[in-house]
Amino acid sequence: MNKFAMRKLIQNIFLGLWVIFVLILIPYKFQTCHQFCPYATICFGTMIFSGYFAYIQMAIIGLLIAISTIFFGRKFCGYICFLGTLQEYLFKLNPQKRKTQLPLRIHRTLGVVKYIILIITFIMALFLIQYLYMPFCPVVAISFPESISVSGIISLIIIFIGGFFIERFWCRYLCPYAALMNIFQFIGKISGTKKHVIKKNREICIDCSICTKNCPMNIDISKYEGITDPNCIHCLKCIQSCPIDDCMTC
Repeated sequence: MNKFAMRKLIQNIFLGLWVIFVLILIPYKFQTCHQFCPYATICFGTMIFSGYFAYIQMAIIGLLIAISTIFFGRKFCGYICFLGTLQEYLFKLNPQKRKTQLPLRIHRTLGVVKYIILIITFIMALFLIQYLYMPFCPVVAISFPESISVSGIISLIIIFIGGFFIERFWCRYLCPYAALMNIFQFIGKISGTKKHVIKKNREICIDCSICTKNCPMNIDISKYEGITDPNCIHCLKCIQSCPIDDCMTC
């Protein structure tokens, strides 16, 4: 099995596990779905000091994944996150998917939004008012469809309509956990920690920019020898689309 098929298999396994958690283990969903959302590290905030095991477990999982990005980048987004996988499948339904890439200036401006959401939810967690954010959380909305709020419906509409027209809309612009992982990567960068990245062989690169056109995160891959952009989710689409053998490797 090649690395592209392996990634797709891993994505489908975790997506399947989520479906099982939501549809079959309904009486235990809080102990299965929301408990393993890595952003619960922030979302539940100081509640982790209450002594309830589930909160501590959430914090440990979330922190370990965030720390791992220092060394491996955002592989969690490209392989494990069920919401990211759902967005990939949703975007494939869009027949005009190659014509919806946002201009770079707008893309960068919208990219700030996830950091704003991170700051707001972090402050909420400190003051134990995170319940104000939870109705808007897409993970909560999808995990608890029988009690979904109007806020949750609005969030899902924005995410899925945006995801239909713009690949990985949630991951790019709205996900606060993505912002947290990017901050950890920045810490790793300034500390000089070596990170595993996708590399390009400039000696054989023909500068066709096909890799950039196929990047779901709208990263200008053409300017990199090693893709150090923190938004890279290691989806391997740049490697898969490259017309030159062994030009891009991971």
